Amino acid sequence: MINKNLWIDKLGICLSFCCGIHCLVTVFLITLGTSELSYLLLHHKIDNLISIAIILIGVIALIPTLLIHKNYGLIGLFLLGFIVLKVSDAFTNSWLKSLAIIIGTVMIIGTHYFNFRKKAKHAKPVKSV
Repeated sequence: MINKNLWIDKLGICLSFCCGIHCLVTVFLITLGTSELSYLLLHHKIDNLISIAIILIGVIALIPTLLIHKNYGLIGLFLLGFIVLKVSDAFTNSWLKSLAIIIGTVMIIGTHYFNFRKKAKHAKPVKSV
């Protein structure tokens, strides 16, 4: 048993993966011209909720590592990935947009993965009773 909150990084990986899938499916539905199906996915409230959740989980997961280890690389990678993900909305070419979505998602997932590894490496085992 490990006495650390490793679950938050696992949640961040899952949410980032779902965000990437949501964005890619939206791009492909728009490309195919199925506006009725893409309207539900394009709704800005859904995008805003996912973005807020990604930011909150990222802050909750990364701030303790930042304060303890003074490692600014992970928070930089997270922010850069989030910026790339949000800038992808400005692209009109669907292939360029898809590439930016994939790159941003992989950067955010990579941040949570490296943070998870760092936390697991420094976690102290708890003796079971």
